[in-house]
Amino acid sequence: MFRTYIGRYRKELGMHYDDPLELQRRVLHDILRDNRNTDFGLEHDFHLLLKSPDQFAARVPVRTYEEHLPYLQRVLNKEPGVLTAEDPDWISTTSGTTGATKYLPLSNYAISEIHLKGSWMSLACLYEKDPEVQVFSSKNLLIGGALKGLHPTADLPQGDISAIIIQNIPRIMRSFYIPDVDLATAGNYEDKIEQIAQLAAREPGITTLGGVPTWNLPLYRRILEIHGGENMLDVWPDARVFKHGGVNFAPYREQFKKLFPREDFIFQEIYNATEGFFGVQDRDELRTLLLLLNAGVYYEFISWKEFQEGKYGGAIPLGKVVTNEVYVMLITTVAGLYRYPMGDLIEFTETDPFRLRILGRTQEYINAFGEDLLRSEAEGALHEACKQSGAQVRDFTVAPVYIQLSGAGWHHWVIEFEKSPSDMEAFNRVLDEQLIDANYNYAAKRSNDFAIRRHELTVAPVGFFRSWLKSKGKMGGQHKVPRLANHRRFLEDILDQLG
Repeated sequence: MFRTYIGRYRKELGMHYDDPLELQRRVLHDILRDNRNTDFGLEHDFHLLLKSPDQFAARVPVRTYEEHLPYLQRVLNKEPGVLTAEDPDWISTTSGTTGATKYLPLSNYAISEIHLKGSWMSLACLYEKDPEVQVFSSKNLLIGGALKGLHPTADLPQGDISAIIIQNIPRIMRSFYIPDVDLATAGNYEDKIEQIAQLAAREPGITTLGGVPTWNLPLYRRILEIHGGENMLDVWPDARVFKHGGVNFAPYREQFKKLFPREDFIFQEIYNATEGFFGVQDRDELRTLLLLLNAGVYYEFISWKEFQEGKYGGAIPLGKVVTNEVYVMLITTVAGLYRYPMGDLIEFTETDPFRLRILGRTQEYINAFGEDLLRSEAEGALHEACKQSGAQVRDFTVAPVYIQLSGAGWHHWVIEFEKSPSDMEAFNRVLDEQLIDANYNYAAKRSNDFAIRRHELTVAPVGFFRSWLKSKGKMGGQHKVPRLANHRRFLEDILDQLG
């Protein structure tokens, strides 16, 4: 029954290779058609745009969350027909490490068209890789975010997007998951993880797992403590798939390979967020993501340089993107976001089909000295330093120390190791060399210590970053340590807590 159902998504997956722009044309058409009589649709002439969709960018301005907020507030105050034809059923909450909470109203239709469809598409990719993978032959392990009661004005349930998705799993499918929905979406994260560990350690039939690697590793360690054994296959002999996202998997890949030591084990990266389900790894050997074009999101792209300069008029549709250009992604969704800049920096590695890689966040870079260091460059250098020194990293953050009259500035790294390097000086030397190789501007500023001298490294104790996030009320897989910051606010708070 499942193979028959997944067949429709495998057909749509095929269109991503054969006719991708048609998928995007359909998405934009459906958004304009369905919402043409909303207040937003009438204000921006969706009736006209249905006939002339090429005028969409000219008629609808780019809007950040703050610029969407007047419309969102009306929705949260129960005013119907503002952004979408469907009234919301849920309020998804999201925030940065220290930022204010953002509220995104979601209808059941939007959840189905965006998040559930993205999940089905990721499964379609799995079955294309291995038709015998049998995801639903046994159990799948759920680790969700939290539901957080009712929104005070909308009077609708609110919570993390992962908790809302779990609540929308069809009842006929719920028997294939552990724990039950209530525990998977419970609020106290530490208690929940312990209860899930106790359950999962005694459930031998788990086949598919997923989540943010930095949060899953402590869970697996706890399960091994309860169950015993050398790796997770001693606990779950039939485990086949780990679906991961949220952080760069490269620093954690070797640890996960040791936890799941079988040749046919599949590590599948997904690219999802509160605002949408954007990509999935469809080819193991490529380590890139196929942009999902049928999951309720219409895409446009602005070069990172133009975005920094506020030149939003340079946005282009998918059909005009090129490889090796750093872009900020604009999304228009069935959930009622219109030309909304996602905070991710991406780069297309192919345009036939459209595959990309995530380079970082628009707020996760350092340009204190003109070096314009991206997260992907820092993570790549760190990965190579770990590889050459035998180190393993749990978490890290980097921020600048500014130039003073007494001399050059530098980058200050704080790293929490899973396994410390055998030679710390060699580790730092390789890290510096790799940063120089990865970034021309960094290399120029490092030359003769002209503007940047070699970085400094502070080693954080095991468990520190998790405790730091907890002190901010940011527990769970949706909350991540900021990798790079072009300021010192995070770093100074971290150093204060380290004493």
